[in-house]
Amino acid sequence: MTFENKFIDNQMDSDLNLLQRIKLNDRYAFELIYNKYCELLFEHAYRVLRERDICMDIVQEIFLWFWTNREYLEIKSLKPYFLAAVKFQVANYIRKNKIQERYILDFQKIHGATAAVHEFHEVKELKDLMQHLTDLLPDRCREVFVLSRYKYLSNKEIAAKLGISEKTVEMHITLALKRFRVGMRDYLNVLLLFF
Repeated sequence: MTFENKFIDNQMDSDLNLLQRIKLNDRYAFELIYNKYCELLFEHAYRVLRERDICMDIVQEIFLWFWTNREYLEIKSLKPYFLAAVKFQVANYIRKNKIQERYILDFQKIHGATAAVHEFHEVKELKDLMQHLTDLLPDRCREVFVLSRYKYLSNKEIAAKLGISEKTVEMHITLALKRFRVGMRDYLNVLLLFF
């Protein structure tokens, strides 16, 4: 066996070992996998989308799903699994945005300028909801989220400003986004009752 093959075997063994440890709730093993693949996934998403925050959100969602479903995962090799996951998430994001874009264009054609007042109220209502959901976040989580999404600081800048690790920043942003998704979904479900 050549040195290269031994290296590849050791790397696969280490990934398989980490996967087994993750199934036993080993957070350190998860952190090792995150550190190993995070940048690679971000780069693959960024090549297509060219939007830093969206790409970071996609990567966070992949790792959140990965951790949440760790007990049920049947993965033979992490790299192909993660690359497939990032391709799927990027395609899903593009598909959703094209549908929204088409809906907005159709809406504008049909309603034209008369819809401006309605749109203003809907935007205001959505902003109020976002402010309400932000206010409901735990103090530190809210602070991190505001610095990230409203003040546009990078995770590194937030970590330095608050004296916490970048991993902690990422964890707070992931938690906030998860709560936003739940809050927005509940809001949309209530709205649908009236239409």
